[in-house]
Amino acid sequence: MTTDPHYWHQLPSAALRPFIDRYWGWDIPAMATLPMLMPGTGSECFFHYRQPPDLISGHRLPESYLVCPRQQTAQFLPSESLGFIAIRFKNGQLRHFTDRPFIELQDAMPPLRELWGAAANRLNEQLWAAPNQREQILLIERFLLAQLNYHHQATAQKLDRLMEQIYYAPNNRIETIADATGWSHRHLERNFKQAFALTPKRFARLARLHHTLRQIALQPQQALLDIALTRFQ
Repeated sequence: MTTDPHYWHQLPSAALRPFIDRYWGWDIPAMATLPMLMPGTGSECFFHYRQPPDLISGHRLPESYLVCPRQQTAQFLPSESLGFIAIRFKNGQLRHFTDRPFIELQDAMPPLRELWGAAANRLNEQLWAAPNQREQILLIERFLLAQLNYHHQATAQKLDRLMEQIYYAPNNRIETIADATGWSHRHLERNFKQAFALTPKRFARLARLHHTLRQIALQPQQALLDIALTRFQ
C-alpha cells in the first residue's frame, strides 16, 4: 500500500478482477496537477467530486469521463484542489462493459454518459450521496457487474488471453504468437483490430512504452538509455 495520505487504491472483487485492475483516487484539498497522460493500452473512468481539471488545450472536462489514450498525450492545468475516484480497466477489457467501439473512444476523453447514458449520471449522483468510500466502491461494483452481465462477450476469451500475452511479452514476434494459437497472422490482426482498434504490432509498441515508463518511475536511479535498450531491443 502507498504511504501517500492523498492517494488510495483498492482491488476489485473476484468477479471483476479479470477485467478491472484497481479502483484508486486522489484527495488533495490544495493546489495540485494531474500528471500528463501518455499513450497506453488501458482505459480509465474518472468521477470527480471537486471541480474537474481543465486540459492545457483549454478543453473543460465534465464531472465524469473516460480516458483512453492511444496516440496522443493529455496535459492538465493546475487545479485549486483535486478529488476523484477512478476505475482502471485492464488491457482491452472496457469492451466487455459497453457496446461503444474503441475506435470511437480512444484519445477522445468522452463523458461517461456517452458510454452508459442516464445510468452514468445516476451513478455519479449516488457516489457523492454515499456516506463513505466503502459504500462508493459497492455502488461502482454493482454498476459494473450490471454492465458486464449485459455486454460481456464470452466468446472473446481467447482474444483476451492474446492481449495479455502480447502485453507481458511485447518483444515476441506477432507471427509466432499467431502460429501458437492456430490463427493465421491475418486472422489475428483482423480480430485484434476489430476488438481494440489497434493492430497487434501497435499494441506491442504501446506495451513496451508503458513498461519503460513504469521502470523509469520505479527505478529512477537506473540510466534511461539502459532501460530503453532493454525494452526496445
